[in-house]
Formats: sequence, C-alpha cells, structure tokens
Amino acid sequence: MIADPAARGRTLARFHLAEVLQLLRLASATGRLALVREREQAEIWIVRGTPQFARTSGGSVRTGDLLVHRGRVNAAALEQLLSVQQAQPGRRIGELLVAAGATTSEDVRQAVQEGLRRIVYGLLLWREGRFAFHAGESPGTEDVTLDLDLDRLILEGLRLADEGGAGR
Repeated sequence: MIADPAARGRTLARFHLAEVLQLLRLASATGRLALVREREQAEIWIVRGTPQFARTSGGSVRTGDLLVHRGRVNAAALEQLLSVQQAQPGRRIGELLVAAGATTSEDVRQAVQEGLRRIVYGLLLWREGRFAFHAGESPGTEDVTLDLDLDRLILEGLRLADEGGAGR
C-alpha cells in the first residue's frame, strides 16, 4: 500500500494530525501525507490544502457494508457480487452493484464519501506514530473524493471522538 513509510517523518506525539492538516491548508499544499504506527499505515492526499482521498491498511468500513446498513443494498446481493469481484480483480464493488441494478451510482458515491470521512476521523484520533508529507503527489483518478471542508471534517472527527470517550 504505502511504498515509503514515514519512518523518518515527524511524530504525532508532538504534532496532532488536525494541526498538520490545518498547516497544509494554510500552505495550499498538494501532495500525499503518509502516516504509520505500529500495525497500520495510512495515506491522505491533499489538493490545494483540502483532503481529497484517504486509505488505510487498518480496519475501515467497506462501501458494501455501508450500503447494506443504510438499506440501499440487499446483503445477499452484496455477497453474490463480492464473489463476482473475486473473479474480476480491479473492479470495484460499487461499479458491480450499479451494473447489477442493486443500487444507484449516487448511493455508491455517498457511501464511498462516508467511508473516506470515517478513515480521516479515525486518523484524527492517532496519538502515536509518524508522518511525512510528499509534495506534488496526487491520488490519481479516484472517482469519488471527500466533499467536506477541512474545518468541518476536523470538528466532526473530534465530536465523534468525544462521543466515543463519553461512553467509556
């Protein structure tokens, strides 16, 4: 997933991710923010200071699972198309679901955006690990990107963290 871990980068113990993202926004930076910690690696692509795409090697919510949870896709249809996907590497589950008539492209777009936001929310909670910014790198040709401005993204992530901490 991540070809160059941020092993020599800055530590999240000194710089929280929200601060790093705000600095990148102020600089209108474009590039890839690589993050690593003990058992997880993640990336956030920034375009002109705005997070556009994210992925993680750790646990994250899958698009199909979000669609089932929202009642947009039948669980049996998802399982069947996941089997089809195994035989067709490179095809995305959302593409297969839309082609099969199991859901709409708008439902898939919304689920992918939700999954991306949840990845960033999870990364905002990291208090250990390292990060490095690789200027100029782009996410390529992703069909769906994040649609929130950075302040709202950070505030929502911190709100969710507070809710999670309140239940402990």
